[in-house]
Parts: sequence; C-alpha cells; structure tokens
Amino acid sequence: MIRAEFPLRAKSLTLEASSLPETWKSRILGVIGQANIKLIRMDKGGIPAERHDDFAEALILIEGNLQLDVEGQLIEMKSGDYYLIPRGKTHRVLPGSDGTLLLIDAQSALS
Repeated sequence: MIRAEFPLRAKSLTLEASSLPETWKSRILGVIGQANIKLIRMDKGGIPAERHDDFAEALILIEGNLQLDVEGQLIEMKSGDYYLIPRGKTHRVLPGSDGTLLLIDAQSALS
C-alpha cells in the first residue's frame, strides 16, 4: 500500500484505471484516516450482491455509467455522480455498468 507523502503531483484517474490488470479488482490509491481510497475499472459484467455491516461505502463515478441495486431500489449514476451506500445495506452493481469508479471504504475492507 502506498501512503501519500508531499510533494504530490496530480495524476489522471482514467489513466490509472486503464493500467489496472483486471476489471473489478481495486487498487488502493491511498489512505486517509481509517478509510481506503480505491480505484476500480469496471466492465459490463456487474458484481454479485454484498453487504457491509461495519462500514458505509462512498462511490464516485469518474467516467462511464453505473447502475446499482440497493435493497431493490435502482440507483443510476453517470460521470461525476456520487452515492453513499449506508452500512448494512445489501447492494450490487448491475450488468451493463462500465467505466472508472473511485470507492472509499473502511481500511479493514478487503481490496
């Protein structure tokens, strides 16, 4: 894991995501307090439902489109949108979602 040290230089999230070897495998870009900042390159495959009882997740869609099912409610996101998934809520990414996603979650969460 890389912890940010000053001086920093600006980086392109889109370029960073394109260098990820696999879709749906996150890369931790940094840690702030007890939170991971993760980058994910999505494909159109979606991911199965999951639930985190101990922490919430923030999803920030850098580019592309994302369709979430959060306990039966459809959440549609486009580039520049964000959504906070409350802890304890079952959620999944629906097939057809693709692009670059920034995810912020608890440091204890798996990558």
